[in-house]
Amino acid sequence: MKKVIVVGGGNGGIVAANRLSGKGLDVTVVEPLDAHLYQPGIVDFSLGNEDERSIVKSLDSVLSAKRIKGRVSKVLLEEHSVLVNGEKLSYDYLILSPGVVSKQIDGALDWHTLEHGRILRENIASFSGESIVIGYTGVIKCPAAPFEFGFLLREKFPKTKITLLNPVTSPPEIQRPMAEAFGRRSKELNIDVKRGFKIAKIDKLNKIIESEGGEKVTYDLALIDPPVTVPEEFKELADKSGFIPVDRTTLKYRDYDNVFVIGDANNILTPPKTGAKAHYEAKIVSENILNDVHGGNKKIYDGSAICAVYAGETKGYLVRMNFQKSGIYGASYMFYEMKRMFTRLYWTSLKGLIP
Repeated sequence: MKKVIVVGGGNGGIVAANRLSGKGLDVTVVEPLDAHLYQPGIVDFSLGNEDERSIVKSLDSVLSAKRIKGRVSKVLLEEHSVLVNGEKLSYDYLILSPGVVSKQIDGALDWHTLEHGRILRENIASFSGESIVIGYTGVIKCPAAPFEFGFLLREKFPKTKITLLNPVTSPPEIQRPMAEAFGRRSKELNIDVKRGFKIAKIDKLNKIIESEGGEKVTYDLALIDPPVTVPEEFKELADKSGFIPVDRTTLKYRDYDNVFVIGDANNILTPPKTGAKAHYEAKIVSENILNDVHGGNKKIYDGSAICAVYAGETKGYLVRMNFQKSGIYGASYMFYEMKRMFTRLYWTSLKGLIP
């Protein structure tokens, strides 16, 4: 029986493992954490619109494959094995989905962990100031998230000055429809978007954020998402981007036909590092492993991703994207409801059957 090792119990890892489980393969997931977090739910959770029970579940409750509780300390590509808790585990196929970690920057809290979500929730709930600044530095997992925070915070604090710091001067052409729609919506809601603002310094004491060009903005509350990169254990596989290089259509790592990298850890930046991207990549990789073992035509990943985005005032957008084109629909109540509903549907989607 062919052995498949899946490194990581996030969105991509769970979908891949669940799709392969029970298909005549020996599937093992390696993950040190016992809980799985629906990361997009941090926005709702931080605003007080969801509780922890809706965005966190035990990993074993959503995983069909067996699991080893531990952390991969090294990938031994030439030996077709990984080191876990000091033990060497061999594989016929390896799916790397270890996620990413956020750089530690004083004055910035990432938006991807429950621990920091709790702090954001407390900070927002106790806010009584006059200005909120939202921004990010480096590679961000979801470019829509800062705008979502801005739109929802405007709804919660209608008289507060809200400033969004965007380091990108001009968005990639493929993301232009989304960027233009978010820009229009920001104007409608009186949110000041400063494009090309690359954060150089956060002065927590005086509550000042300074750009590389010397521009300064003051704040009473700041939501700044630091840049992400692969965990230290996988740095030797990464390229200069800080992520693990793959063929973007097969998701194979370099010249290794049995090693795949999915989700946030790979070097595909468009579509962005969202759960939808990880989900679709997991479906392609799992299907191709099954086709390799049992026979069948290989599939390619075309960059497909889809997501709903809050627009404030009970409105939402639907964004669709692949490597060739993108589109955005809304803002409308229908897509707002879709976004709200997916917090529940997400747990079903981990089975890999939908979408």
